[in-house]
Amino acid sequence: MKTTILSFTFQLVTIVAKAQDNYQTEMRKNIDQLDTINNVNSINGSISFFTAAYGVKNDWHALYEECFAYIKLSKAVKSDEDKKAALQTAADLLDKLPQQNDEALVLKAFYAMNYLAVDHTEWQTYLPMLQEALQKAGTLNPDNPRVYFLSGIMKYNMPAAMGGGHDEGLTILKTAKEKFSTYQPADGLAPGWGRREVLQYTGK
Repeated sequence: MKTTILSFTFQLVTIVAKAQDNYQTEMRKNIDQLDTINNVNSINGSISFFTAAYGVKNDWHALYEECFAYIKLSKAVKSDEDKKAALQTAADLLDKLPQQNDEALVLKAFYAMNYLAVDHTEWQTYLPMLQEALQKAGTLNPDNPRVYFLSGIMKYNMPAAMGGGHDEGLTILKTAKEKFSTYQPADGLAPGWGRREVLQYTGK
Protein backbone atom coordinates (compact mmCIF):
# COMPACT_ATOMS: atom_id res chain seq x y z
CA MET A 1 0.00 0.00 0.00
CA LYS A 2 2.78 2.40 0.94
CA THR A 3 4.58 1.64 -2.33
CA THR A 4 1.40 2.42 -4.28
CA ILE A 5 0.98 5.73 -2.46
CA LEU A 6 4.62 6.63 -3.04
CA SER A 7 4.34 5.77 -6.75
CA PHE A 8 1.23 7.91 -7.11
CA THR A 9 2.83 10.75 -5.19
CA PHE A 10 5.96 10.56 -7.34
CA GLN A 11 3.85 10.84 -10.48
CA LEU A 12 1.99 13.80 -8.99
CA VAL A 13 5.17 15.62 -7.99
CA THR A 14 6.71 14.93 -11.41
CA ILE A 15 3.75 16.64 -13.08
CA VAL A 16 3.83 19.53 -10.61
CA ALA A 17 7.60 19.96 -10.93
CA LYS A 18 7.31 20.71 -14.65
CA ALA A 19 6.25 24.20 -13.65
CA GLN A 20 8.43 25.82 -10.98
CA ASP A 21 5.56 27.96 -9.70
CA ASN A 22 3.41 24.88 -9.19
CA TYR A 23 6.25 23.10 -7.40
CA GLN A 24 6.68 26.02 -5.01
CA THR A 25 2.93 26.15 -4.36
CA GLU A 26 2.58 22.41 -3.71
CA MET A 27 5.67 22.34 -1.52
CA ARG A 28 4.49 25.29 0.55
CA LYS A 29 1.06 23.71 0.97
CA ASN A 30 2.55 20.43 2.16
CA ILE A 31 5.06 22.15 4.43
CA ASP A 32 2.27 24.06 6.12
CA GLN A 33 0.10 20.94 6.39
CA LEU A 34 2.89 18.95 8.01
CA ASP A 35 3.14 21.54 10.76
CA THR A 36 -0.46 20.88 11.84
CA ILE A 37 -0.86 17.09 11.52
CA ASN A 38 -0.06 14.57 14.24
CA ASN A 39 -1.56 11.20 13.27
CA VAL A 40 0.48 8.39 11.75
CA ASN A 41 -1.40 8.09 8.45
CA SER A 42 -1.24 11.79 7.68
CA ILE A 43 2.43 12.00 8.56
CA ASN A 44 3.19 9.00 6.35
CA GLY A 45 1.36 10.77 3.53
CA SER A 46 3.63 13.79 4.01
CA ILE A 47 6.68 11.54 4.03
CA SER A 48 5.61 10.04 0.70
CA PHE A 49 5.15 13.50 -0.82
CA PHE A 50 8.52 14.86 0.31
CA THR A 51 10.35 11.66 -0.63
CA ALA A 52 8.90 11.95 -4.12
CA ALA A 53 9.58 15.69 -4.29
CA TYR A 54 13.22 15.18 -3.41
CA GLY A 55 13.51 12.40 -5.97
CA VAL A 56 12.23 14.75 -8.67
CA LYS A 57 13.88 18.05 -7.76
CA ASN A 58 16.84 17.06 -5.56
CA ASP A 59 15.90 20.07 -3.44
CA TRP A 60 17.24 20.14 0.13
CA HIS A 61 13.98 21.71 1.35
CA ALA A 62 12.13 18.49 0.49
CA LEU A 63 14.81 16.43 2.23
CA TYR A 64 14.54 18.68 5.28
CA GLU A 65 10.77 18.28 5.45
CA GLU A 66 11.02 14.52 5.00
CA CYS A 67 13.41 14.43 7.95
CA PHE A 68 11.11 16.67 9.99
CA ALA A 69 8.21 14.35 9.17
CA TYR A 70 10.10 11.30 10.46
CA ILE A 71 10.83 13.12 13.71
CA LYS A 72 7.13 13.91 14.02
CA LEU A 73 6.36 10.27 13.21
CA SER A 74 8.52 9.22 16.16
CA LYS A 75 6.12 11.14 18.40
CA ALA A 76 3.01 9.66 16.79
CA VAL A 77 3.85 5.93 16.82
CA LYS A 78 3.35 3.99 20.04
CA SER A 79 6.22 1.59 20.68
CA ASP A 80 9.77 2.63 21.55
CA GLU A 81 10.99 0.31 18.79
CA ASP A 82 8.93 2.17 16.18
CA LYS A 83 9.94 5.53 17.64
CA LYS A 84 13.63 4.68 17.38
CA ALA A 85 13.19 3.33 13.86
CA ALA A 86 11.64 6.63 12.75
CA LEU A 87 14.40 8.57 14.48
CA GLN A 88 17.09 6.44 12.84
CA THR A 89 15.66 7.29 9.42
CA ALA A 90 15.63 10.95 10.44
CA ALA A 91 19.29 10.69 11.48
CA ASP A 92 20.21 9.21 8.09
CA LEU A 93 18.47 12.11 6.35
CA LEU A 94 20.14 14.68 8.61
CA ASP A 95 23.52 13.51 7.35
CA LYS A 96 22.49 14.50 3.81
CA LEU A 97 21.45 18.05 4.71
CA PRO A 98 23.77 21.08 4.42
CA GLN A 99 25.95 20.95 7.53
CA GLN A 100 26.51 24.70 7.87
CA ASN A 101 22.86 25.70 7.66
CA ASP A 102 21.06 27.10 10.70
CA GLU A 103 17.78 25.36 9.88
CA ALA A 104 19.50 21.99 9.43
CA LEU A 105 21.26 22.48 12.77
CA VAL A 106 17.96 23.35 14.48
CA LEU A 107 16.48 20.18 12.99
CA LYS A 108 19.42 18.21 14.39
CA ALA A 109 18.67 19.69 17.81
CA PHE A 110 14.99 18.76 17.41
CA TYR A 111 16.04 15.21 16.54
CA ALA A 112 18.26 14.99 19.64
CA MET A 113 15.49 16.38 21.85
CA ASN A 114 13.03 13.77 20.61
CA TYR A 115 15.56 10.97 20.97
CA LEU A 116 16.02 11.98 24.62
CA ALA A 117 12.25 11.85 25.07
CA VAL A 118 12.33 8.20 23.95
CA ASP A 119 15.50 7.14 25.78
CA HIS A 120 16.83 9.54 28.42
CA THR A 121 19.52 7.04 29.42
CA GLU A 122 21.57 8.20 26.43
CA TRP A 123 21.67 11.80 27.65
CA GLN A 124 25.48 11.88 27.58
CA THR A 125 25.31 11.60 23.79
CA TYR A 126 22.15 13.47 22.90
CA LEU A 127 22.10 16.37 25.37
CA PRO A 128 25.50 17.67 24.16
CA MET A 129 24.33 17.13 20.56
CA LEU A 130 21.21 19.19 21.27
CA GLN A 131 23.13 22.00 22.98
CA GLU A 132 25.91 22.15 20.40
CA ALA A 133 23.51 22.18 17.45
CA LEU A 134 21.51 25.06 18.96
CA GLN A 135 24.66 27.01 19.77
CA LYS A 136 25.95 26.67 16.21
CA ALA A 137 22.56 27.52 14.72
CA GLY A 138 22.31 30.62 16.88
CA THR A 139 25.76 31.72 15.80
CA LEU A 140 24.88 31.29 12.13
CA ASN A 141 21.53 33.04 12.46
CA PRO A 142 20.74 34.75 15.79
CA ASP A 143 17.31 35.73 14.42
CA ASN A 144 16.13 32.16 13.80
CA PRO A 145 13.10 31.84 16.12
CA ARG A 146 13.34 28.05 16.23
CA VAL A 147 16.67 28.34 18.06
CA TYR A 148 14.89 30.13 20.91
CA PHE A 149 11.87 27.85 20.70
CA LEU A 150 13.92 24.70 21.29
CA SER A 151 16.18 26.42 23.82
CA GLY A 152 13.08 27.50 25.73
CA ILE A 153 11.55 24.04 25.64
CA MET A 154 14.83 22.54 26.86
CA LYS A 155 14.98 24.96 29.80
CA TYR A 156 11.26 24.60 30.53
CA ASN A 157 11.60 20.84 31.00
CA MET A 158 14.96 20.94 32.77
CA PRO A 159 14.97 20.59 36.58
CA ALA A 160 15.60 23.82 38.49
CA ALA A 161 18.61 22.17 40.15
CA MET A 162 20.21 22.01 36.66
CA GLY A 163 19.47 25.64 35.86
CA GLY A 164 16.09 25.09 34.25
CA GLY A 165 12.47 25.48 35.25
CA HIS A 166 9.25 26.89 33.86
CA ASP A 167 10.09 30.54 34.52
CA GLU A 168 13.48 30.30 32.83
CA GLY A 169 11.98 28.44 29.90
CA LEU A 170 9.13 30.90 29.45
CA THR A 171 11.56 33.81 29.35
CA ILE A 172 13.32 32.25 26.37
CA LEU A 173 10.01 31.25 24.76
CA LYS A 174 8.88 34.88 24.95
CA THR A 175 12.02 35.80 23.05
CA ALA A 176 11.08 33.14 20.49
CA LYS A 177 7.65 34.77 20.18
CA GLU A 178 9.29 38.14 19.48
CA LYS A 179 11.61 36.56 16.92
CA PHE A 180 8.68 34.91 15.15
CA SER A 181 6.90 38.28 14.93
CA THR A 182 9.75 39.77 12.88
CA TYR A 183 10.98 36.60 11.18
CA GLN A 184 11.84 36.95 7.51
CA PRO A 185 12.03 33.53 5.77
CA ALA A 186 15.16 32.97 3.70
CA ASP A 187 13.01 31.82 0.78
CA GLY A 188 9.53 30.65 -0.13
CA LEU A 189 10.18 27.10 1.08
CA ALA A 190 11.77 27.95 4.41
CA PRO A 191 10.56 25.94 7.44
CA GLY A 192 7.64 27.41 9.34
CA TRP A 193 7.22 25.14 12.36
CA GLY A 194 7.40 26.19 15.99
CA ARG A 195 5.24 29.33 15.96
CA ARG A 196 2.03 27.60 17.07
CA GLU A 197 3.75 25.85 19.97
CA VAL A 198 5.41 29.08 21.12
CA LEU A 199 2.04 30.83 21.17
CA GLN A 200 0.55 27.96 23.15
CA TYR A 201 3.24 28.34 25.81
CA THR A 202 3.28 32.13 25.97
CA GLY A 203 -0.31 32.97 25.09
CA LYS A 204 -1.46 34.93 22.08
